[in-house]
Amino acid sequence: MNGWHHRIGLGIVLPAILLALCSAPGWGAQQQRYTVLVDPAHGGDDTGVVSDKIREKDLTLNMALMVRQEAQKTANLQVQLTRSADRGVTVADRIKMAAGMKPDCLISLHVNAGFGKKAAGYEVYFPGFRQAAAAGAGSSAPILKDMEQNRSLNDSVRLAQRTQNALESVFPRKGRGLRDAPCPLLEGVTAPGIVVEVGFATHPEDRKALGEEQTQRAVARALVRGLQEYFQKNP
Repeated sequence: MNGWHHRIGLGIVLPAILLALCSAPGWGAQQQRYTVLVDPAHGGDDTGVVSDKIREKDLTLNMALMVRQEAQKTANLQVQLTRSADRGVTVADRIKMAAGMKPDCLISLHVNAGFGKKAAGYEVYFPGFRQAAAAGAGSSAPILKDMEQNRSLNDSVRLAQRTQNALESVFPRKGRGLRDAPCPLLEGVTAPGIVVEVGFATHPEDRKALGEEQTQRAVARALVRGLQEYFQKNP
């Protein structure tokens, strides 16, 4: 009797376990992976913003490398860089790289400057709506002609929103809003893309924070978190 009951029990339990495993997320199907191209602005002879020994090209590279490191801890993000060392890369070469890679999205990292020493905080730019509106003035043909590009513009706004929300944890109440502005790099590719201006090198507090590895790591984690939220809601 005991052996019969044991066999009956296994006959019920094993199928139940298999059913639970097969219905679990990721079972029998590999989780979708997304390729993200991160562009550390400037490099080589092009230092970018320089303020009190802080060089934009160094900060953007450090944060980009950290973004790649943090993304390696996730199951669904693969980060590629337009440069992984201090070397010059032309905008044309960056565009060519993005076009060949065809990433799911692109983030270009910069450090801001100007507007006097009081300007502080971060800005997120997305390109295209002003240009699309100007091109389509009096006619919807240019927009209807390229639905893929139109879709990328909308996705860029969503990516900008997720990124802005994520960076709020690093720079509380220092967000300067989302901005529509032209960017040669992003205009050259059809993938959704944004430009992130991470703080002002000309602001004493921003400059001090940006020079700290802890802040750079926090920015990288926030960017990865924003990417995950973007892809969760925009598969």
